[in-house]
Amino acid sequence: MFLLKRFLGEQYNRVNQIIDSYNNIQNNYINLEACCSYPFPSVLRAQEYPMFTLPTEGMVGARFFPCFESMDDIDNYTEELVLKLLNIDTYNVCNQPHSGTQANQIVYNAILNDGDTVLSLDPKSGGHISHNKFSKNIKVINYGLTSEYLIDYEQLSNLTIKHKPKLIIVGASSYPNDIDYKLIAEIAHNNGSYVMVDACHTILYIMAKLYSNPFPEVDFVTFSLEKVLRGPQGGILIYKKELQKLISYSVFPLTQGGPLQSIQFAKLLCFVELSHIDLKKFASEVQHHAKIIGYNLNNNGIHTYSKDYKTHILLVDVTPYKLTGNIAEQLFYENHILINKNQIPLDPLSPHITSGIRFGTTCITNLNYSDDDTAYLADCLSNLLLHQNIKKEVIEYLIDKYHKSTSISN
Repeated sequence: MFLLKRFLGEQYNRVNQIIDSYNNIQNNYINLEACCSYPFPSVLRAQEYPMFTLPTEGMVGARFFPCFESMDDIDNYTEELVLKLLNIDTYNVCNQPHSGTQANQIVYNAILNDGDTVLSLDPKSGGHISHNKFSKNIKVINYGLTSEYLIDYEQLSNLTIKHKPKLIIVGASSYPNDIDYKLIAEIAHNNGSYVMVDACHTILYIMAKLYSNPFPEVDFVTFSLEKVLRGPQGGILIYKKELQKLISYSVFPLTQGGPLQSIQFAKLLCFVELSHIDLKKFASEVQHHAKIIGYNLNNNGIHTYSKDYKTHILLVDVTPYKLTGNIAEQLFYENHILINKNQIPLDPLSPHITSGIRFGTTCITNLNYSDDDTAYLADCLSNLLLHQNIKKEVIEYLIDKYHKSTSISN
């Protein structure tokens, strides 16, 4: 897949060993991890530019160094493209967060005070850990799922009325179904609460209009670019214009110092690419591959928590097969497939062991897997879970066809 060039000179021997090891994984394993995508080539090239030689702490219009015009252009052009991709005009866009979690923390530092309450999805129901851990003295209340593994909006409403949270967080790391953002925003605003959507795993489908739209009701939307957008590691924060002063102060100096300027440039290139492709086709292909795998698993009696395959995520309970998540993760790794252990709803096991595993179909879609080959792969996944064995020739065929034949060099 990616062919990373080695460095010349004996002083780089240890470095080259690391590169060789990374090359081996990139080119000899099928990547079904749900939290990554393969970046556009232009995104990789952009990160080679030394955009950090002119520091630009602060926001557009309020910099602390001279010669900031180029970075202002990057920030302004990024905002223009993001707003156009989402078809919104009552929000501002911040290109500076170092990560999706950092974007969340910028929101926390902007609006939360000691003693405030936050309402967020239970981690065992798919909520992200950054929605449940705070440096301040913040009280965290969790809402959960119904018996059908959908967000329990009635419980969310009752908890909001009872606890009057300052912030309601919506979004998850392993919740594969649609979310009624408008209903949650109505509940929040009727009770004086802000609402923040962490859209790391759903932003592609929101842009493509294949998922519920959080705009214009919610106050904040955060996401990272590496999970589904084929961008660099880094975050984006979208916020209502009237919150500009709070967010600007939270970005700098409260939460971050200077931004990662080469990464900001790479983020811009990602949005340029997304603006010139058929987003609906791109996103629907990711969903389609998830359906192929999900239907195959279901037909083999393997339960997934996806209702209608609205994202790339597939969550599976492995305990019926006398496995735990960590053991299943190792089993798949030994057979050259990368997945991760993951808690399932009401999981009695710790996050380091878990009762489930999580697949994602973004990377195989980026590599243009055919429907037939995705079905072959799905058969292998089912056999690994049911029988702990696999047709190695199928995996070798897929790796040779897709992971070794495509070479993107640095």
